[in-house]
Amino acid sequence: MRLSPIVIAETVCLISAVALVWKDKYAFWKVVTCYIAIALLTEQYAAYLSSRHQHNLWLFNIFLFFEISTILFGLYHCIKAYINPKPIFAIGGGIICLSYVIFLFKQPFSESNNLTISVMSVVYALYCLYYYYLLLKDENFIEIKNHPEFWWVTGVLFYYFGSTMANIFDGLFNVKIIGYATLRYCIYVLLNYILYSLWIYSFICRMKQRKLQS
Repeated sequence: MRLSPIVIAETVCLISAVALVWKDKYAFWKVVTCYIAIALLTEQYAAYLSSRHQHNLWLFNIFLFFEISTILFGLYHCIKAYINPKPIFAIGGGIICLSYVIFLFKQPFSESNNLTISVMSVVYALYCLYYYYLLLKDENFIEIKNHPEFWWVTGVLFYYFGSTMANIFDGLFNVKIIGYATLRYCIYVLLNYILYSLWIYSFICRMKQRKLQS
């Protein structure tokens, strides 16, 4: 296994997920665990292809299907506690799928699907903000520091909002700062560490919540 910073973060998060939430009664936590495992395998196989000087962007384009479905499912799970989210998720999911279809018509599958990545990042950020709005409107008392869904959504918001900003200012972040590593790469490493750290904390919160409910 190639121990890049992102692979280390994914490995620690996967181990935490298996240990803390894999046996949870809600499918959401199992889906997230499987997604992290797929992300780790994708990262490893992409590194293998790169080491053999083979194109690997097609692999990430396939992985996008898992990313889109998992994050949409997770946000749906969190928002449905407050409203019926089917209409807004049908719209958001439709927009993301349309962007993927446009990419397939306009570019080869071997190129990076920047269009869909940008569109889904904006959609996810909007869903996260809407979740916060619903949370603030909720009359029931919620202890935020121990609320697993809040921290899971917060990780998603940090990652995808940060990714959106990185894509917008892409030209400014291509400068090399540490050996071969560009500022853009370092930003994405930081975003991954924030995402997986917050997800691990959400797993801990869910484990504690489950023990209190048993």
